[in-house]
Amino acid sequence: MYYLTRQTAFEASHVNRIPELSDAENFALFGAAANPNSHGHNYVLEVMVKGEVDADDGMVINLVTLDTLLKTEVIANYDHKHLNRQHPVFSENLHLQPTCENITMEIWQRLAPSLPDEILHRVRLYESASNFADYYGEGLMVYLTKVYEFSAAHRLHSHALSDEENSEVFGKCNNPAGHGHNYVLEVTVKGDVDERTGLVAGLNLLDEVVEKQVYARFDYKHLNIDAPEFETLNPTSENFVKVIWDVLEPNLRPVVLHRLRLRETPKNHFDYYGA
Repeated sequence: MYYLTRQTAFEASHVNRIPELSDAENFALFGAAANPNSHGHNYVLEVMVKGEVDADDGMVINLVTLDTLLKTEVIANYDHKHLNRQHPVFSENLHLQPTCENITMEIWQRLAPSLPDEILHRVRLYESASNFADYYGEGLMVYLTKVYEFSAAHRLHSHALSDEENSEVFGKCNNPAGHGHNYVLEVTVKGDVDERTGLVAGLNLLDEVVEKQVYARFDYKHLNIDAPEFETLNPTSENFVKVIWDVLEPNLRPVVLHRLRLRETPKNHFDYYGA
């Protein structure tokens, strides 16, 4: 089985507002996205298809065919449009919010009928570099990811090993003075999109939980010294990503935490999906 991803982009404006709610109630739900004067994004769309390679042409799908479909179904309906006023679906239903989650599902529904059965695997929509949604055609289930960055120092040192063994195993990362990273953390939650708000999770929920449970604990800290979680635990990224899961997961409920990705350097990242 082969998986092919094609990317395109469009620019659009929109506003998230439930008509019967007050300004205060809308801002409580959607934050700045409830601005009645609208806001906008440079959206980046990735469409992933899957299938076997055709024995005659050596392709899963002809990219010209896929590009034509993206132009007629996505670009024509989204690019340089105000989605609430000019999109054929969102303009007809003032209660259907043009959130990243709903747009991702709507694009799937536009593309799927014109593609061979079961070839469409995933639609991913970036609202920004730090906020994107994935849809796999599973009812109302959408995977929402937000990206965060924080800075910390650590020293890789296991209490189960001698000083000589630690130096041999961890090399310069065992430097007693420590070293540091700009960690990049991807937090992915999953759930059915709320039909009223168009959201998987409240726009501020992830930010608030990450601020309290990650930044307050680990940002601009020395993990071995400042974080009680690593008093006896070696702060490898494998251990670190699980520690972050353990502090985020209970504080996000009932929102379901699906995956954490911790990027230590541009060369390596660590994914954790829970026990």
